[in-house]
Formats: sequence, C-alpha cells, structure tokens
Amino acid sequence: MMIKFSIDKNRSFHLRSAAIIQHNGRVLFQRPVQSENWFLPGGRVEHFESTEETLKRELMEEFSLQVDHMKLCWVVEYFLEAEDKKIQELGMHYLVEIPEHHKLVDHKHEFKGLEDGYIHKWIEINELDKYKIVPEFVVPQLQKLGDSSNVEHTVLTVVR
Repeated sequence: MMIKFSIDKNRSFHLRSAAIIQHNGRVLFQRPVQSENWFLPGGRVEHFESTEETLKRELMEEFSLQVDHMKLCWVVEYFLEAEDKKIQELGMHYLVEIPEHHKLVDHKHEFKGLEDGYIHKWIEINELDKYKIVPEFVVPQLQKLGDSSNVEHTVLTVVR
C-alpha cells in the first residue's frame, strides 16, 4: 500500500522518492505518454518501506536497473494548489550512481522503459530550460548540484 492519502476530494498527501541519474552531462527524466511534463524517475513509497528501498524497487521495475550507491541530496516539501485541489508531497531525491556500461546510458532519443505509460529521455543539463520540467525547482537545483555535497531542504509552494 502506497503512502498516499486523501483528506477529502480536494486535498491529498504523497510520499515520493526520486532518482537524480546523471551521465555525461545529461540527466534522466520521464513523463506520462499523454503529458508534456517531465520529472525525475521514481515513485511513491510503500508502507513500511524506506525511501531508498522505494527507489531501488522503482528503478528495477522501470529499467531493470540494480542500484547499490545513492546519496540523499534534496528533501522537498511541495505544495501544489490547482483547480480547487491542494496536493502536499514530501519528496526524497537521491543522487544515484549507475554502472557505466548499463544499457540505459545508450539511449539518444525518447524511449520506453519496462513500465507502460511512460516515456524517458536523457536531457542535457544546459538544455533543461527547453523542457517543461516539474516541479520547477529541479532545473536550478540540477544546475548547481555539483557545487555542494550537503543535503538541501526546499519548500516549494505553487498556486495555479
């Protein structure tokens, strides 16, 4: 059972774990097939599962990728108000090391993973502003990621 709940039809909470996967100046993103919004791969945390375990499970399900090394980089409290809905998400974002020769790094264009309904793409860090990446804080955070080894805590409120 995923750790997400609805307080009523207009308010909900999610606990999410996400991967920052970099390779040769690119970052891996995904989007639902019917959307233009790109986000970091990951998923919702299951009950009694750590956020690291969630990420390992999600990356295995989506890419057949076994991950042994990851480091917590960002803890993000995300508040989204849109169309009379209020969504609160707590996101744990990990910098993930993948094997240099994993088949995942070979993709040059959009591609499908193992899970239906999603498209994936490696996006150059200097081209991130050409894409609709959500949440919006991801772009500047990725651009300065190499500047710090500390965990960054961000509170982001978006009202639409």
